[in-house]
Amino acid sequence: MLIRPNHVSCWRAGLFAGLCSIIALYIFFARGHISTLQPFLSAGSAFSADYQTNLISYWKELASSLEAARPVCPPINVTTEEMPNEDRNFEPLKKKERPERLFLPAEDEAELMRAHRHMRVAARRLAPLLPVGDETGIVTTGGLKLFPVLLVSLRMLRLTGCTLPVQVFLGDQKEYEEVKSTCEDVLPSLNAQCHVVEDVYSTADVDIAPPEHFQFKILAILFSSFRHVLFLDADAFPVHDPTPLFNSPPYTTHGLVTWPGFFANTASPHYYHIAGIAVPPPNRGTESGQLLLDKKHHAESIPMMVYYNYFGPDYYYPLQSQNGPGQGDKETFSAAAVAVNAPFYGVKTPVSALGNHVNGQYIFAGAGQADPMQDYLYDSPYPNHIQPEYERNEEKNQVRAFFVHTVSPETKLNPLKLLREGGVAWDANGDWHRIWGKEKNVVEKFGYDVEKRMWECVEEEACRTDQDVCMEVKAFYAKVFGTMPGK
Repeated sequence: MLIRPNHVSCWRAGLFAGLCSIIALYIFFARGHISTLQPFLSAGSAFSADYQTNLISYWKELASSLEAARPVCPPINVTTEEMPNEDRNFEPLKKKERPERLFLPAEDEAELMRAHRHMRVAARRLAPLLPVGDETGIVTTGGLKLFPVLLVSLRMLRLTGCTLPVQVFLGDQKEYEEVKSTCEDVLPSLNAQCHVVEDVYSTADVDIAPPEHFQFKILAILFSSFRHVLFLDADAFPVHDPTPLFNSPPYTTHGLVTWPGFFANTASPHYYHIAGIAVPPPNRGTESGQLLLDKKHHAESIPMMVYYNYFGPDYYYPLQSQNGPGQGDKETFSAAAVAVNAPFYGVKTPVSALGNHVNGQYIFAGAGQADPMQDYLYDSPYPNHIQPEYERNEEKNQVRAFFVHTVSPETKLNPLKLLREGGVAWDANGDWHRIWGKEKNVVEKFGYDVEKRMWECVEEEACRTDQDVCMEVKAFYAKVFGTMPGK
Protein backbone atom coordinates (compact mmCIF):
# COMPACT_ATOMS: atom_id res chain seq x y z
CA MET A 1 0.00 0.00 0.00
CA LEU A 2 1.31 3.43 -0.89
CA ILE A 3 0.24 6.64 0.85
CA ARG A 4 1.42 10.13 0.06
CA PRO A 5 1.94 12.52 3.01
CA ASN A 6 -0.34 15.35 2.05
CA HIS A 7 -3.52 17.02 3.12
CA VAL A 8 -6.45 14.69 3.61
CA SER A 9 -8.34 16.25 0.75
CA CYS A 10 -5.43 15.71 -1.59
CA TRP A 11 -5.09 12.09 -0.54
CA ARG A 12 -8.77 11.41 -1.00
CA ALA A 13 -8.64 12.97 -4.42
CA GLY A 14 -5.59 10.88 -5.16
CA LEU A 15 -7.55 7.71 -4.62
CA PHE A 16 -9.19 8.40 -7.96
CA ALA A 17 -6.00 9.03 -9.84
CA GLY A 18 -4.82 5.73 -11.34
CA LEU A 19 -6.57 6.49 -14.58
CA CYS A 20 -4.82 3.94 -16.66
CA SER A 21 -5.94 1.28 -14.24
CA ILE A 22 -9.44 2.63 -13.96
CA ILE A 23 -10.22 2.96 -17.62
CA ALA A 24 -9.00 -0.56 -18.18
CA LEU A 25 -11.29 -1.66 -15.37
CA TYR A 26 -14.28 -0.11 -17.06
CA ILE A 27 -13.42 -1.68 -20.37
CA PHE A 28 -13.27 -5.16 -18.98
CA PHE A 29 -16.06 -4.98 -16.45
CA ALA A 30 -18.50 -3.18 -18.72
CA ARG A 31 -18.03 -5.56 -21.62
CA GLY A 32 -17.38 -8.80 -19.74
CA HIS A 33 -14.04 -9.40 -21.43
CA ILE A 34 -12.64 -11.54 -18.67
CA SER A 35 -13.82 -15.09 -18.28
CA THR A 36 -10.96 -18.12 -17.81
CA LEU A 37 -6.93 -19.61 -16.51
CA GLN A 38 -4.52 -22.41 -16.43
CA PRO A 39 -4.12 -24.13 -13.09
CA PHE A 40 -0.75 -24.22 -11.37
CA LEU A 41 -0.20 -27.94 -11.86
CA SER A 42 -1.90 -28.36 -15.22
CA ALA A 43 -0.40 -29.68 -18.42
CA GLY A 44 1.53 -27.04 -20.30
CA SER A 45 2.63 -25.33 -17.10
CA ALA A 46 6.11 -23.78 -16.99
CA PHE A 47 6.83 -25.85 -13.88
CA SER A 48 8.60 -29.19 -14.29
CA ALA A 49 7.23 -32.27 -12.56
CA ASP A 50 10.32 -32.49 -10.34
CA TYR A 51 10.00 -28.85 -9.33
CA GLN A 52 6.31 -29.27 -8.49
CA THR A 53 7.04 -32.33 -6.36
CA ASN A 54 9.89 -30.63 -4.51
CA LEU A 55 7.89 -27.44 -4.02
CA ILE A 56 4.93 -29.27 -2.50
CA SER A 57 7.25 -31.23 -0.24
CA TYR A 58 8.93 -28.02 0.90
CA TRP A 59 5.61 -26.26 1.45
CA LYS A 60 4.34 -29.11 3.64
CA GLU A 61 7.42 -28.75 5.82
CA LEU A 62 7.10 -24.97 5.95
CA ALA A 63 3.37 -25.03 6.70
CA SER A 64 3.92 -27.46 9.57
CA SER A 65 6.68 -25.22 10.91
CA LEU A 66 4.41 -22.17 10.76
CA GLU A 67 1.77 -23.84 12.86
CA ALA A 68 4.35 -25.25 15.26
CA ALA A 69 5.56 -21.68 15.80
CA ARG A 70 2.08 -20.21 16.32
CA PRO A 71 2.07 -17.67 19.17
CA VAL A 72 -0.27 -18.67 21.98
CA CYS A 73 -1.42 -15.21 23.03
CA PRO A 74 -4.15 -12.73 22.07
CA PRO A 75 -3.81 -10.53 18.97
CA ILE A 76 -1.83 -7.37 19.58
CA ASN A 77 -3.77 -4.31 20.68
CA VAL A 78 -2.74 -1.03 19.04
CA THR A 79 -4.11 2.36 19.95
CA THR A 80 -6.75 3.54 17.51
CA GLU A 81 -5.60 7.15 17.71
CA GLU A 82 -4.15 8.53 14.50
CA MET A 83 -0.38 8.42 14.45
CA PRO A 84 0.99 11.97 14.85
CA ASN A 85 3.18 13.46 12.14
CA GLU A 86 6.09 13.56 14.56
CA ASP A 87 6.10 9.77 14.63
CA ARG A 88 5.26 8.93 11.03
CA ASN A 89 7.40 11.51 9.20
CA PHE A 90 10.93 10.47 8.29
CA GLU A 91 13.36 13.16 9.46
CA PRO A 92 16.80 11.54 9.67
CA LEU A 93 18.59 14.65 10.93
CA LYS A 94 16.24 15.01 13.88
CA LYS A 95 16.86 12.93 16.98
CA LYS A 96 13.78 10.88 17.78
CA GLU A 97 12.70 7.85 19.73
CA ARG A 98 10.70 5.08 18.11
CA PRO A 99 6.96 5.44 18.74
CA GLU A 100 5.31 3.07 21.19
CA ARG A 101 1.62 2.55 20.48
CA LEU A 102 1.16 -1.06 21.54
CA PHE A 103 -0.30 -2.57 24.66
CA LEU A 104 1.72 -5.75 25.01
CA PRO A 105 1.88 -7.48 28.41
CA ALA A 106 5.25 -8.93 29.37
CA GLU A 107 3.93 -12.49 29.25
CA ASP A 108 2.66 -11.98 25.68
CA GLU A 109 6.01 -10.58 24.57
CA ALA A 110 7.72 -13.61 26.10
CA GLU A 111 5.37 -15.95 24.22
CA LEU A 112 5.95 -14.13 20.94
CA MET A 113 9.68 -14.34 21.55
CA ARG A 114 9.44 -18.10 22.16
CA ALA A 115 7.42 -18.66 18.98
CA HIS A 116 9.74 -16.42 16.94
CA ARG A 117 12.77 -18.34 18.15
CA HIS A 118 11.08 -21.60 17.19
CA MET A 119 10.50 -20.31 13.64
CA ARG A 120 14.00 -18.90 13.43
CA VAL A 121 15.43 -22.37 14.10
CA ALA A 122 13.02 -23.87 11.57
CA ALA A 123 14.12 -21.35 8.94
CA ARG A 124 17.70 -22.52 9.29
CA ARG A 125 16.59 -26.13 8.87
CA LEU A 126 14.33 -25.35 5.89
CA ALA A 127 16.83 -23.24 3.94
CA PRO A 128 18.62 -26.10 2.12
CA LEU A 129 15.27 -27.69 1.24
CA LEU A 130 13.98 -24.71 -0.78
CA PRO A 131 13.67 -25.78 -4.43
CA VAL A 132 15.28 -23.21 -6.71
CA GLY A 133 16.41 -23.35 -10.30
CA ASP A 134 18.36 -20.65 -12.06
CA GLU A 135 15.61 -18.86 -14.00
CA THR A 136 14.91 -15.14 -13.92
CA GLY A 137 11.47 -13.61 -14.21
CA ILE A 138 8.76 -11.30 -12.99
CA VAL A 139 6.06 -12.31 -10.51
CA THR A 140 2.79 -10.57 -9.77
CA THR A 141 -0.62 -11.29 -8.31
CA GLY A 142 -3.99 -10.83 -9.94
CA GLY A 143 -7.68 -11.55 -9.81
CA LEU A 144 -10.81 -10.25 -11.46
CA LYS A 145 -10.48 -6.77 -9.98
CA LEU A 146 -6.76 -6.50 -10.71
CA PHE A 147 -6.51 -8.02 -14.18
CA PRO A 148 -7.48 -4.90 -16.15
CA VAL A 149 -4.87 -2.95 -14.20
CA LEU A 150 -2.35 -5.71 -14.80
CA LEU A 151 -2.87 -5.74 -18.57
CA VAL A 152 -1.92 -2.07 -18.84
CA SER A 153 1.11 -2.68 -16.59
CA LEU A 154 2.22 -5.64 -18.71
CA ARG A 155 1.99 -3.58 -21.89
CA MET A 156 4.09 -0.87 -20.26
CA LEU A 157 6.62 -3.55 -19.26
CA ARG A 158 6.90 -4.91 -22.80
CA LEU A 159 7.32 -1.44 -24.29
CA THR A 160 10.59 -1.15 -22.34
CA GLY A 161 11.96 -4.00 -24.48
CA CYS A 162 11.89 -6.47 -21.58
CA THR A 163 11.30 -10.09 -22.64
CA LEU A 164 11.52 -11.74 -19.21
CA PRO A 165 8.70 -14.22 -18.54
CA VAL A 166 5.93 -13.22 -16.16
CA GLN A 167 4.09 -15.51 -13.75
CA VAL A 168 0.72 -14.21 -12.56
CA PHE A 169 -0.66 -15.80 -9.40
CA LEU A 170 -4.37 -16.05 -8.68
CA GLY A 171 -5.68 -16.87 -5.23
CA ASP A 172 -7.98 -19.83 -5.80
CA GLN A 173 -10.04 -21.75 -8.34
CA LYS A 174 -12.85 -19.22 -8.23
CA GLU A 175 -10.48 -16.47 -9.37
CA TYR A 176 -9.13 -18.94 -11.91
CA GLU A 177 -12.54 -19.38 -13.53
CA GLU A 178 -13.19 -15.65 -13.58
CA VAL A 179 -10.08 -14.86 -15.61
CA LYS A 180 -9.46 -18.08 -17.52
CA SER A 181 -10.00 -16.76 -21.04
CA THR A 182 -7.72 -13.78 -20.45
CA CYS A 183 -4.98 -16.07 -19.19
CA GLU A 184 -5.30 -18.40 -22.16
CA ASP A 185 -6.02 -15.92 -24.95
CA VAL A 186 -4.31 -12.65 -23.98
CA LEU A 187 -1.42 -13.24 -21.59
CA PRO A 188 0.58 -15.63 -23.82
CA SER A 189 1.11 -12.79 -26.29
CA LEU A 190 2.70 -10.87 -23.41
CA ASN A 191 4.88 -13.85 -22.39
CA ALA A 192 2.88 -14.28 -19.20
CA GLN A 193 1.30 -17.34 -17.57
CA CYS A 194 -1.29 -17.75 -14.83
CA HIS A 195 -0.97 -20.01 -11.79
CA VAL A 196 -3.07 -20.63 -8.69
CA VAL A 197 -1.74 -20.21 -5.15
CA GLU A 198 -4.36 -22.57 -3.74
CA ASP A 199 -3.06 -25.52 -5.78
CA VAL A 200 0.10 -25.64 -3.67
CA TYR A 201 -1.18 -23.97 -0.51
CA SER A 202 -3.94 -26.56 -0.03
CA THR A 203 -1.46 -29.47 -0.02
CA ALA A 204 -0.32 -28.65 3.53
CA ASP A 205 -0.62 -31.53 5.99
CA VAL A 206 -1.80 -29.22 8.76
CA ASP A 207 -4.91 -27.08 9.07
CA ILE A 208 -3.77 -23.64 7.94
CA ALA A 209 -5.68 -20.40 7.59
CA PRO A 210 -6.50 -19.33 4.00
CA PRO A 211 -4.32 -16.46 2.78
CA GLU A 212 -5.71 -12.96 2.50
CA HIS A 213 -4.70 -9.67 0.90
CA PHE A 214 -1.04 -8.87 1.67
CA GLN A 215 -0.19 -12.52 2.36
CA PHE A 216 -0.41 -13.46 -1.32
CA LYS A 217 2.75 -11.57 -2.29
CA ILE A 218 5.29 -13.74 -0.50
CA LEU A 219 3.35 -16.90 -1.46
CA ALA A 220 3.51 -15.92 -5.14
CA ILE A 221 7.25 -15.36 -4.86
CA LEU A 222 7.74 -18.65 -3.02
CA PHE A 223 5.60 -20.70 -5.41
CA SER A 224 7.09 -19.21 -8.59
CA SER A 225 9.67 -21.27 -10.47
CA PHE A 226 12.08 -18.32 -10.72
CA ARG A 227 15.16 -18.05 -8.58
CA HIS A 228 15.75 -14.41 -9.49
CA VAL A 229 12.49 -12.52 -8.95
CA LEU A 230 11.25 -9.03 -9.64
CA PHE A 231 7.92 -8.81 -7.87
CA LEU A 232 5.55 -6.10 -9.08
CA ASP A 233 2.15 -5.15 -7.76
CA ALA A 234 -0.47 -5.29 -10.49
CA ASP A 235 -0.55 -1.49 -10.58
CA ALA A 236 3.25 -1.08 -10.72
CA PHE A 237 5.50 -1.23 -13.77
CA PRO A 238 9.06 -0.36 -14.81
CA VAL A 239 9.63 2.47 -17.26
CA HIS A 240 12.99 1.04 -18.36
CA ASP A 241 13.97 -2.56 -19.13
CA PRO A 242 14.48 -4.21 -15.71
CA THR A 243 16.64 -7.06 -17.06
CA PRO A 244 19.98 -5.35 -16.25
CA LEU A 245 18.94 -5.03 -12.60
CA PHE A 246 19.62 -8.74 -12.12
CA ASN A 247 23.21 -8.48 -13.36
CA SER A 248 24.34 -5.43 -11.39
CA PRO A 249 24.80 -4.28 -7.81
CA PRO A 250 23.01 -3.93 -5.50
CA TYR A 251 21.13 -7.08 -6.54
CA THR A 252 24.28 -9.13 -7.16
CA THR A 253 25.80 -8.01 -3.85
CA HIS A 254 22.74 -8.22 -1.58
CA GLY A 255 20.14 -10.49 -3.19
CA LEU A 256 17.28 -8.41 -1.77
CA VAL A 257 16.46 -4.87 -2.87
CA THR A 258 13.66 -2.80 -1.37
CA TRP A 259 12.36 0.68 -2.15
CA PRO A 260 11.42 3.48 0.25
CA GLY A 261 7.98 4.70 1.23
CA PHE A 262 6.91 8.24 2.00
CA PHE A 263 6.96 7.74 5.75
CA ALA A 264 9.21 6.49 8.53
CA ASN A 265 9.50 2.89 9.62
CA THR A 266 7.30 2.86 12.72
CA ALA A 267 8.10 -0.60 14.07
CA SER A 268 7.64 -0.96 17.81
CA PRO A 269 10.64 -1.61 20.07
CA HIS A 270 8.69 -4.70 21.13
CA TYR A 271 9.27 -6.20 17.68
CA TYR A 272 13.04 -5.95 18.07
CA HIS A 273 12.87 -7.49 21.54
CA ILE A 274 10.88 -10.41 20.12
CA ALA A 275 13.26 -10.90 17.18
CA GLY A 276 16.38 -10.56 19.33
CA ILE A 277 17.63 -7.54 17.40
CA ALA A 278 19.10 -4.32 18.81
CA VAL A 279 16.55 -1.50 18.52
CA PRO A 280 17.69 0.79 15.67
CA PRO A 281 16.97 4.52 15.48
CA PRO A 282 13.97 5.55 13.37
CA ASN A 283 14.63 4.93 9.69
CA ARG A 284 12.75 5.23 6.44
CA GLY A 285 9.85 2.87 5.84
CA THR A 286 9.45 0.55 2.87
CA GLU A 287 7.04 0.55 -0.07
CA SER A 288 6.63 -2.97 -1.44
CA GLY A 289 5.05 -2.34 -4.84
CA GLN A 290 8.32 -3.59 -6.32
CA LEU A 291 10.87 -5.98 -4.85
CA LEU A 292 13.98 -7.81 -6.09
CA LEU A 293 14.78 -11.16 -4.47
CA ASP A 294 17.32 -13.91 -5.06
CA LYS A 295 15.54 -16.89 -3.52
CA LYS A 296 18.66 -19.05 -3.26
CA HIS A 297 20.67 -16.29 -1.61
CA HIS A 298 17.80 -15.66 0.82
CA ALA A 299 16.66 -19.24 1.37
CA GLU A 300 16.83 -18.66 5.12
CA SER A 301 15.04 -15.30 4.94
CA ILE A 302 12.06 -16.66 2.99
CA PRO A 303 10.56 -18.81 5.78
CA MET A 304 10.68 -15.76 8.06
CA MET A 305 9.03 -13.63 5.35
CA VAL A 306 6.25 -16.20 5.15
CA TYR A 307 6.03 -16.35 8.96
CA TYR A 308 5.73 -12.57 9.34
CA ASN A 309 2.94 -12.51 6.79
CA TYR A 310 1.15 -15.67 7.94
CA PHE A 311 0.85 -14.15 11.41
CA GLY A 312 0.85 -10.62 10.04
CA PRO A 313 -2.70 -9.40 10.70
CA ASP A 314 -2.72 -10.46 14.37
CA TYR A 315 0.90 -9.89 15.31
CA TYR A 316 3.60 -8.77 12.91
CA TYR A 317 1.83 -6.10 10.88
CA PRO A 318 0.99 -4.16 14.06
CA LEU A 319 4.40 -4.93 15.55
CA GLN A 320 6.19 -3.59 12.47
CA SER A 321 3.90 -0.63 11.71
CA GLN A 322 1.71 0.11 14.77
CA ASN A 323 -1.19 1.18 12.56
CA GLY A 324 1.07 3.61 10.74
CA PRO A 325 0.48 4.62 7.11
CA GLY A 326 0.22 1.66 4.75
CA GLN A 327 0.36 -1.06 7.38
CA GLY A 328 0.69 -4.49 5.81
CA ASP A 329 3.46 -6.62 4.32
CA LYS A 330 5.75 -3.73 3.45
CA GLU A 331 8.24 -4.12 6.31
CA THR A 332 8.24 -7.92 6.46
CA PHE A 333 10.81 -8.55 3.72
CA SER A 334 13.72 -6.52 5.03
CA ALA A 335 12.82 -7.44 8.62
CA ALA A 336 13.07 -11.13 7.77
CA ALA A 337 16.51 -10.64 6.25
CA VAL A 338 17.73 -8.78 9.33
CA ALA A 339 16.27 -11.48 11.58
CA VAL A 340 18.49 -14.14 9.95
CA ASN A 341 21.54 -11.86 9.50
CA ALA A 342 21.17 -11.78 5.71
CA PRO A 343 22.02 -8.69 3.64
CA PHE A 344 19.54 -6.42 1.93
CA TYR A 345 19.81 -3.11 0.13
CA GLY A 346 17.33 -0.33 0.76
CA VAL A 347 17.28 2.21 -2.06
CA LYS A 348 18.21 5.60 -0.57
CA THR A 349 16.79 7.90 -3.24
CA PRO A 350 13.45 9.11 -1.85
CA VAL A 351 10.21 8.06 -3.49
CA SER A 352 8.81 10.87 -5.62
CA ALA A 353 5.17 11.88 -5.87
CA LEU A 354 3.43 11.88 -9.24
CA GLY A 355 0.56 14.30 -9.54
CA ASN A 356 -0.58 17.66 -10.79
CA HIS A 357 -1.80 20.97 -9.43
CA VAL A 358 -5.43 21.45 -10.41
CA ASN A 359 -7.44 24.49 -9.37
CA GLY A 360 -4.92 25.29 -6.66
CA GLN A 361 -4.94 21.77 -5.21
CA TYR A 362 -2.27 19.09 -5.59
CA ILE A 363 -3.78 15.79 -6.73
CA PHE A 364 -1.60 12.78 -5.91
CA ALA A 365 -1.72 10.15 -8.66
CA GLY A 366 1.10 7.73 -7.97
CA ALA A 367 4.77 7.38 -7.10
CA GLY A 368 8.09 7.12 -8.89
CA GLN A 369 10.85 4.84 -7.56
CA ALA A 370 14.53 5.17 -8.38
CA ASP A 371 16.94 3.11 -10.46
CA PRO A 372 18.70 0.91 -7.87
CA MET A 373 21.85 0.58 -10.01
CA GLN A 374 22.36 4.34 -10.15
CA ASP A 375 21.34 4.69 -6.52
CA TYR A 376 24.01 2.18 -5.53
CA LEU A 377 26.71 3.97 -7.52
CA TYR A 378 25.63 7.46 -6.54
CA ASP A 379 25.05 6.56 -2.90
CA SER A 380 22.15 8.97 -2.75
CA PRO A 381 22.02 10.95 0.51
CA TYR A 382 18.99 11.02 2.75
CA PRO A 383 16.71 14.04 2.21
CA ASN A 384 17.73 17.23 3.97
CA HIS A 385 14.59 18.48 5.69
CA ILE A 386 16.57 21.09 7.64
CA GLN A 387 17.77 22.89 4.50
CA PRO A 388 14.93 22.37 1.98
CA GLU A 389 16.46 24.82 -0.50
CA TYR A 390 19.58 22.66 -0.69
CA GLU A 391 17.38 19.63 -1.19
CA ARG A 392 15.63 21.28 -4.15
CA ASN A 393 18.98 22.09 -5.76
CA GLU A 394 20.21 18.56 -5.10
CA GLU A 395 17.24 17.09 -6.98
CA LYS A 396 19.01 17.89 -10.24
CA ASN A 397 21.69 15.35 -9.32
CA GLN A 398 19.34 12.57 -8.28
CA VAL A 399 19.18 9.26 -10.08
CA ARG A 400 16.53 8.56 -12.70
CA ALA A 401 13.16 7.15 -11.77
CA PHE A 402 12.73 3.51 -12.79
CA PHE A 403 9.29 2.38 -11.59
CA VAL A 404 5.81 3.84 -11.44
CA HIS A 405 3.32 2.69 -8.83
CA THR A 406 -0.15 3.98 -9.63
CA VAL A 407 -3.09 4.27 -7.26
CA SER A 408 -5.86 1.69 -7.56
CA PRO A 409 -9.24 3.23 -6.70
CA GLU A 410 -12.38 1.40 -5.73
CA THR A 411 -13.44 -0.66 -8.73
CA LYS A 412 -17.15 -0.05 -8.20
CA LEU A 413 -16.79 3.55 -9.37
CA ASN A 414 -17.62 4.45 -12.96
CA PRO A 415 -14.19 5.28 -14.37
CA LEU A 416 -15.53 7.30 -17.29
CA LYS A 417 -16.68 9.89 -14.77
CA LEU A 418 -13.01 10.52 -14.06
CA LEU A 419 -12.65 11.98 -17.56
CA ARG A 420 -15.62 14.23 -16.97
CA GLU A 421 -16.66 16.84 -14.45
CA GLY A 422 -15.34 15.98 -11.01
CA GLY A 423 -12.69 13.58 -12.30
CA VAL A 424 -8.98 14.02 -11.63
CA ALA A 425 -8.27 14.72 -15.30
CA TRP A 426 -10.88 17.48 -15.35
CA ASP A 427 -10.55 21.01 -13.98
CA ALA A 428 -13.06 23.66 -13.01
CA ASN A 429 -12.89 25.21 -16.49
CA GLY A 430 -14.03 21.98 -18.10
CA ASP A 431 -10.64 21.15 -19.59
CA TRP A 432 -8.77 17.85 -19.58
CA HIS A 433 -5.21 17.82 -18.29
CA ARG A 434 -2.24 15.59 -17.50
CA ILE A 435 -2.30 13.68 -14.21
CA TRP A 436 1.43 13.11 -13.51
CA GLY A 437 2.69 16.65 -13.93
CA LYS A 438 4.16 18.78 -16.69
CA GLU A 439 5.82 17.02 -19.61
CA LYS A 440 9.16 18.70 -18.90
CA ASN A 441 9.21 17.44 -15.32
CA VAL A 442 8.14 13.92 -16.30
CA VAL A 443 10.86 13.68 -18.97
CA GLU A 444 13.49 14.93 -16.52
CA LYS A 445 12.43 12.34 -13.98
CA PHE A 446 12.01 9.28 -16.22
CA GLY A 447 13.94 10.07 -19.40
CA TYR A 448 10.81 10.23 -21.58
CA ASP A 449 7.12 11.11 -21.30
CA VAL A 450 5.93 8.01 -19.46
CA GLU A 451 2.43 9.43 -18.97
CA LYS A 452 1.96 9.75 -22.71
CA ARG A 453 3.05 6.15 -23.20
CA MET A 454 0.72 5.02 -20.42
CA TRP A 455 -2.27 6.62 -22.14
CA GLU A 456 -1.27 4.89 -25.39
CA CYS A 457 -1.51 1.55 -23.56
CA VAL A 458 -4.90 2.53 -22.15
CA GLU A 459 -6.06 3.49 -25.64
CA GLU A 460 -4.81 0.21 -27.07
CA GLU A 461 -6.79 -1.79 -24.51
CA ALA A 462 -9.88 0.37 -25.00
CA CYS A 463 -9.90 0.10 -28.77
CA ARG A 464 -9.40 -3.65 -28.60
CA THR A 465 -12.54 -4.18 -26.56
CA ASP A 466 -14.93 -1.21 -26.57
CA GLN A 467 -15.32 1.37 -29.31
CA ASP A 468 -17.26 3.83 -27.16
CA VAL A 469 -14.55 3.94 -24.54
CA CYS A 470 -11.98 3.94 -27.33
CA MET A 471 -13.36 7.18 -28.75
CA GLU A 472 -13.49 8.77 -25.29
CA VAL A 473 -9.83 7.97 -24.63
CA LYS A 474 -8.78 9.08 -28.12
CA ALA A 475 -10.47 12.44 -27.58
CA PHE A 476 -8.74 12.86 -24.22
CA TYR A 477 -5.38 11.91 -25.72
CA ALA A 478 -5.75 14.31 -28.65
CA LYS A 479 -6.73 17.17 -26.34
CA VAL A 480 -3.96 16.64 -23.79
CA PHE A 481 -1.09 15.47 -26.00
CA GLY A 482 -1.97 17.27 -29.23
CA THR A 483 -1.94 14.20 -31.46
CA MET A 484 -3.57 10.82 -31.87
CA PRO A 485 -2.16 7.79 -30.01
CA GLY A 486 0.77 6.17 -31.79
CA LYS A 487 1.60 9.29 -33.79
